[in-house]
Amino acid sequence: MAIKVLTTRKFRKGTIEEAYQLLALLRAAGTVRSGYISGLTLTSAEDPHILLVISSWTNRESWEAWLSSEKRKEISTKIAGLLEATEHVAVFHVERNEYEADMA
Repeated sequence: MAIKVLTTRKFRKGTIEEAYQLLALLRAAGTVRSGYISGLTLTSAEDPHILLVISSWTNRESWEAWLSSEKRKEISTKIAGLLEATEHVAVFHVERNEYEADMA
């Protein structure tokens, strides 16, 4: 079953440009992983230091393989050094594809 992974991060002031660079590296590394579908980065309308990354995966196993990969750990360690608070990750199942939901 396909999943969406929502990762929220709050970055310290003065680190957002470096954060975007590291997130771009993280996305580039993730796109070549088996099971990766797509990704999207959103900036909070209330606080430009809060970013939400939504990634889509064909299944949870693919996401977990990426989560435990050395490359992700390497980049995530650099990202963690820029954070004001611990990142929050939530995984959601996609019950129906988006076209079906639009037609309901």
